[in-house]
Amino acid sequence: MRIDHVRVKNFRNLADVDLVIQPGAVIVGENRAGKSNLLHAVRLVLDPTLSGSDRHLRREDFWDGLSDGADDWDPMAAREVIEISVDLVDFDHEIAVLTALSDALVQQQPMRARLTYRFAPVDTGTDEADGKVKYRAIVFGGDNDDLQLASDLRGYLYLVFLHALRDVETDLNSWRRSPLRVLLEAAADTVSEDDLGVVREAMKEANDKVNQLEEVKQVGSSISERITDIVGVNQALQTELAVAPDDPLRLIRNMRLFVDGTAHRHLSTTSVGTLNVLYFALLELGMEQRLRDLDIAHVVMAVEEPEAHLHPHMQRLLFRRLLTDDRTARSVLVTTQSPHIASVASPRSLVVLRNVDGRTEAAAAHTAELGDAEWDDISRYLDATRAELVFARRVLLVEGYAEQVLVPQLAEAAGMDLDKLGITICAIHGTHFKTYVRFCQALGIPWAVITDGDAEDAGITRAQRLVTALGESGAPETHGIFVGTTTFEYDLLAAHPTNREPCFAVLRALGTRNTGAAIDAWGATPPTQDSFIDMIDKVGGKGRYAHRLSQHRLHAPDYVLRALSYLAQ
Repeated sequence: MRIDHVRVKNFRNLADVDLVIQPGAVIVGENRAGKSNLLHAVRLVLDPTLSGSDRHLRREDFWDGLSDGADDWDPMAAREVIEISVDLVDFDHEIAVLTALSDALVQQQPMRARLTYRFAPVDTGTDEADGKVKYRAIVFGGDNDDLQLASDLRGYLYLVFLHALRDVETDLNSWRRSPLRVLLEAAADTVSEDDLGVVREAMKEANDKVNQLEEVKQVGSSISERITDIVGVNQALQTELAVAPDDPLRLIRNMRLFVDGTAHRHLSTTSVGTLNVLYFALLELGMEQRLRDLDIAHVVMAVEEPEAHLHPHMQRLLFRRLLTDDRTARSVLVTTQSPHIASVASPRSLVVLRNVDGRTEAAAAHTAELGDAEWDDISRYLDATRAELVFARRVLLVEGYAEQVLVPQLAEAAGMDLDKLGITICAIHGTHFKTYVRFCQALGIPWAVITDGDAEDAGITRAQRLVTALGESGAPETHGIFVGTTTFEYDLLAAHPTNREPCFAVLRALGTRNTGAAIDAWGATPPTQDSFIDMIDKVGGKGRYAHRLSQHRLHAPDYVLRALSYLAQ
């Protein structure tokens, strides 16, 4: 089973979100884009730990855009409705889930179930004396709002919510909240009576020996005597010191985790990041135990910004396992601002939320029209670049490293701050722009392309083909595709007379005496494109040359400035 479709209407900044998601969904977006609100919306439908009062929303939970502009406007007096629905699919062969969702089916082939939360006015048949409208929160299955779901059914579809700033140590030490509880209870239930008897005798003997120590006796006696002094013999509390209870079942349930092997150090001595990994391991083991025991039929994990305190390597290891492990009894939703987590997700599963004029807009990557080979390209690219593209507000797609390292410097020299403009330079290391453009379009990320002109107008031809592939027509620049005259390096040399000296100086510094003499021979006459590119290759290649050249202030070629201006609009 998995969550396939989430619809949210009028909840906070989720004015009208209709989102189809893929397995292992990773949801990214800037602050206030609606990531936490989306997870809370799913919890309102699925989370059995939310009480009735938690599900009873307030005036401020309605989308602000519903207002008529009056200062005293009240969405509840206007009888507005908040509705959230979650569609579940791929449970045809999960008999327990199918049984639990039988009353929530909205489609038979293939099977689809829908669970809906609605916060709406109660129709009492009469007007309230105080003028206030009574609201009620219900969760129902299918299309029938009279078919309200029992909390035990939502418990059968078990939702685990991990909020961003959880206190792992406190949770692990709390019997009610600890994921260790499930494992210890399962162990206690399966231990034989004979083994329990042996433990009982051993604990009794240990407690007796400790209590025979004179110093311990003194502590026990002083506690009893002081209580008697305070309240008298008739009301005195009977106390007894013990290392642990004699009852072996209670003993097992009271067991605690320690770290660092035989050192047996308390959890408080280890790092917060390590505790988070420990928590996930216990949670996974506990969920597997509950699934085996048929306590639950399916697990939905909703994880909010889990990257805090986790080293990048840990983030990738943990979430590569969590997001790509093919388990039919587990669905995962993760919100994050970490490119390390996004980089190990399937690119099809990525969702971008953005705040547009006070309301959230959602875009899902899987809507991109890409073939399997193209998706593989995207996956390798995001892994190698740590998914920087996904977090960009605007993207300038370039061919290679030279453009990636030099365009930010060229923009700065032209008085443009790319960070403030929200423009990220992404090198695709080739000219196969169509795959990346379609990916950006699916995620709603504004884009532009700069590409070399190359010989025999190859760049112009490439740009026009890209326009056609995107189903457009007209001049490439009107669609954000900008073509140089020759190659980027030579266009930069020719962009302005003052660029010549720093370009030549870098070549001299990187080269040998022989290459220096050849550069000097150029004199005031610009070299041909072939001889200039050949010299770059001789002194270490385009990457090394660009890296050193980025330390100089240069004038940008016109087509680069036009591309940046196009994105900055």
